[in-house]
Amino acid sequence: MKVQKIQSPDKRLAEQNKYACFRSGAVLFLFAAFMASYPASIARAQGGLTVTPTRIFFEGRKRSDLVTLINTSSVAATYRVSFKNMRMLENGSYEDIEEPGQGELFADPMIRYSPRQVTLEPGASQIIRLLLRKPANLAEGEYRSHLMFRTLPSETSEENIEKPALEEGELQIQIKTLFAITIPVIARHGELTATMTLSDLELTLPEDTTKRPTLFMRLNRSGNKSVYGDIIVTFVPSSGEEQSVVGLIRGLGVLSPYPTRTVLLGLRIPDGVDFQNGQLQIAYRSSREIGAELLAEAEVNVP
Repeated sequence: MKVQKIQSPDKRLAEQNKYACFRSGAVLFLFAAFMASYPASIARAQGGLTVTPTRIFFEGRKRSDLVTLINTSSVAATYRVSFKNMRMLENGSYEDIEEPGQGELFADPMIRYSPRQVTLEPGASQIIRLLLRKPANLAEGEYRSHLMFRTLPSETSEENIEKPALEEGELQIQIKTLFAITIPVIARHGELTATMTLSDLELTLPEDTTKRPTLFMRLNRSGNKSVYGDIIVTFVPSSGEEQSVVGLIRGLGVLSPYPTRTVLLGLRIPDGVDFQNGQLQIAYRSSREIGAELLAEAEVNVP
């Protein structure tokens, strides 16, 4: 474990793919790119769409489940439902899978779902029904695909595009972002296990006291199933004063078959707490709904 004192600005990464409309003279071209796609762990409501629950598990005898879509925007919208397969990278971001890697098993061939496209008025909701059908002689393991809810362009969007006069040879570009939300759908078959450890903890104390300290950690998973849990960071003063929760992440997943995930967590120090001469206690626990079982723990001294 390490403690550093450096100036470290906060960074946030976001990836967006977009539909782009190109106009040249009187001709309208649609550049068929993609949309901004958000894993459910960071986006339960994006672009006026709320999806619940944020992940689906099929275990034991369970063969069906429901997902609810709610249009929280002020206009009617159409959503396309489909599956895609994505790989979780070590930093928690995702990438589309072009070629399956070792141990990557997919659930979408086993799952039927309906409807596949819905149009919702503002405030309206729709239930998507999922049915699991396991083939005979299915190999033991965890199978995962991501159910994607993609906003489709409005039929009137072209009519609403402003059309200024263009000189010959001029080109106007208009970018329109269409959102998508993905949630993992996991089917488990057989006796699966997983264990977790925490390592490589590094506390960074910025020289600028107006900035927040950050805590880096690596979550290490072994076994053949994904793990989801909450990270809770507690500051314990050496003076014996009251302990304070200074960091919290709910529903953090370390997905199978990938062995590690890294986390950089900004710590929030409560007013009046002297953040020195103490210890950080880090716990990774299963969700409160299933008992908050301790999955891994570690400690870092605060100078």
